[in-house]
Amino acid sequence: MPYHPQRFIHAANVRLDVPVSVYLSEQLTDELRHQLEDATLLSFDCVIQNCIEQRVDYLLLSGNVFVESDRSLRARLALLQGFRQLQEEAIPVFIIPGDTDPPDAWRAIPELPTNVHFCFSSSPEPIDLEHEGKKITTVSASMWYGETDTFGIRVIHSSPDGIEPFRIGTVSRTSYDESRRMTSLSAAAEDRLIPLEHSTDKTPSDQNSTGQARASNGDVSEYEAGFRNYIRKLMREGKLNYLALGSELTREEMQLETGHVHCPGITQPRNQLEAESGLCSLVVVDVSGNVSIQEINTSAVNWKNMTLRLEPGTELNQLLEQMRNKLADTSCCPSDRIWSVCWILTGPLPVLRSFVEDDLELAMAVELDKLNVTGRSVRLLHQVRMLPDAWDLADPEHLAQQYADLIPQDVELPRDTLIAFLTDTDLSEGWSRRLEALADSIDRQRVLTQLRNDGADWFVSEFEELLSSELLDRDAIETELTVTDSESNGDIAVAESESSSIVSTPAPAVLTVDNNLDDADDLNETNS
Repeated sequence: MPYHPQRFIHAANVRLDVPVSVYLSEQLTDELRHQLEDATLLSFDCVIQNCIEQRVDYLLLSGNVFVESDRSLRARLALLQGFRQLQEEAIPVFIIPGDTDPPDAWRAIPELPTNVHFCFSSSPEPIDLEHEGKKITTVSASMWYGETDTFGIRVIHSSPDGIEPFRIGTVSRTSYDESRRMTSLSAAAEDRLIPLEHSTDKTPSDQNSTGQARASNGDVSEYEAGFRNYIRKLMREGKLNYLALGSELTREEMQLETGHVHCPGITQPRNQLEAESGLCSLVVVDVSGNVSIQEINTSAVNWKNMTLRLEPGTELNQLLEQMRNKLADTSCCPSDRIWSVCWILTGPLPVLRSFVEDDLELAMAVELDKLNVTGRSVRLLHQVRMLPDAWDLADPEHLAQQYADLIPQDVELPRDTLIAFLTDTDLSEGWSRRLEALADSIDRQRVLTQLRNDGADWFVSEFEELLSSELLDRDAIETELTVTDSESNGDIAVAESESSSIVSTPAPAVLTVDNNLDDADDLNETNS
């Protein structure tokens, strides 16, 4: 069935005027503070500019464009400015409200341009987009099955010219959970009509299907399979081609036989735990209804993780040069304003400790403060993490070696294991909930680093003991070569000095005295 070819940008989770948090090893200046505060506004402006540059047919915003509870005036002004720019380019905007920007919040914004269209879940009629008098796209946030709704109103119309509109809807795991809960309650109501001897041991509380049930069952694959079947039914009976996946922060794409399900992610992450960069999506639909999705980087603040290995003998200047080269080789997006770079330095613990003593972060803040890219500069903020190697001492009975043998090479901390540990403790309910909320943000590398640093501090008197014999031999050879070269250079310098002194020393003046010279004046004259 033919469709009208179209292009649109899909963005979500803009969260205008929400500040960004980064690690700072230097003093926060006013300029840097303003850049961090304006990051989400800059990312939204990047979305608007991409709509204009890509010459899209429309912009789709699927939830969490701003946070209503913040009551931000800057967010509303940024919205009006961006929408008016699109109005000048005749680009419509379709808005599906989300959790943080409910319909009432949108209704309260005055003087919205006429190119802005809202898709409320309470409205059964989809919003239509026409091109040259033909309906090419429909967008709706309501959930329906079949060609008519519960009141008999026809909501899926057939196109008289044979060109079907590209139909866009919305779905979320929250709506799926609610659907399962309603199904469970309906099944429980039917169970009450069954005689007692035919009843089962299942209760409505056992059959609930909220997010808590997902965690307790522990079978995520079964839940996801049910969610996909729910999507297939929704798209098939609603004749939908594209579903905007709401209530999600991570970028996700599902290509099913019934169509595409997509969440573009976050346009500007608040921190590195959410994402390393912000994205929106350019969606291209061809005449056959095939969908291709291309990601576009929109974040003003990006997070970069870079790993370097340090060997004995590495000096500070050499390390800074390696870092400079690695930064230069990293691709930079047009939207980038700030890079928050986390350097993960691996190597023997004594080598890493020596760079801590040399105040590496201060040297990086001075030497690597900016990255020049195609006529513009990107501000660099640095964080250094040391990940020491596991040591292998010659004496297996040494306390440090016994401690090291207890630490695995890679610390695995599955969420289920942490939750089970919290369940077995005697903590209060409040503390259990706090720690459970932190379970997803535990940094395994930091845990492993802390374990090895503590072991070295507790059981090792001289850190040089942690260097393997191979590294010690190599270091000794390099030191010996350095000394030998220095001595050779010294001998050569001395020889050259002696040679030059022999060549350049003038011959002593020979004084010839003529006995016939009687007076001193004649003698002085001869000497001169």
